[in-house]
Amino acid sequence: MHSMQGAVALVLLVASSVNAAALPFNPLAPRAAVCDANARACSAQSPSPDSCCIPENGIIVFAQQWLKGYCASSSCRITPPNYWTIHGAWPDTCSGQQTGSCSDVSYSNVAGLVQSYDSSVYNQMKQFWPSYTGDNNDFWTHEWEKHGSCYSPADVSCFPNFKQGQDLTTYFRYGLNLRNKFNIGTALSNAGINPGGSYSLTQLRSAITKTYPNMKMYFKCKGKTLTEVYIGVYATATGGVAGASFSGSDSCPATVSY
Repeated sequence: MHSMQGAVALVLLVASSVNAAALPFNPLAPRAAVCDANARACSAQSPSPDSCCIPENGIIVFAQQWLKGYCASSSCRITPPNYWTIHGAWPDTCSGQQTGSCSDVSYSNVAGLVQSYDSSVYNQMKQFWPSYTGDNNDFWTHEWEKHGSCYSPADVSCFPNFKQGQDLTTYFRYGLNLRNKFNIGTALSNAGINPGGSYSLTQLRSAITKTYPNMKMYFKCKGKTLTEVYIGVYATATGGVAGASFSGSDSCPATVSY
């Protein structure tokens, strides 16, 4: 009798291990055993997703900046890189309303906390999310307090064994994931649009939607020089889905320098 029970227990244990191994790991939502990889925010099919998997403010305005354009007419304290970098990942409501400063949680040493918790994320931030002033900590602190605090998967309640820097790293890792998935420089290059030329907004918009179909976007300029592109995505656990509308408008002439 005992040997039969042991055999049953072994079978159940093996089956449990197999099932667990098949489940996707989601580093952004430790509270949940898994997050549905197919779920997205603001969807009628998933009206009440786990807010530790899918942000409650489910439209993300993802702003990427071309610092070579910005620094051409502004005082920058860094050498602008030859690639597009991140300005911010800004959660909006599903109706497209802007949010901001959703929590009183603030830190004075955002850079140090991220570095201590995950040096890989910190190093990527230095490369792909730099401040043109040279003060990354000040820049990242602003982005966290105004925008990261509105990203619900980074709420401390989502981490059963919370460690300092875990909330910050969750938010900034998500922004880095968005850049990997929706890289403006890649989309433009795919269409033969490269720095050093003049292009119409129609050409730019067509290039981006060719690589990322259904993407909504706005272009930002300083004078006639392209400096930023804002795109809107419906948030998923580790990225986003194109098609989200958000408030804003182009601030560029019909033809821009890039």
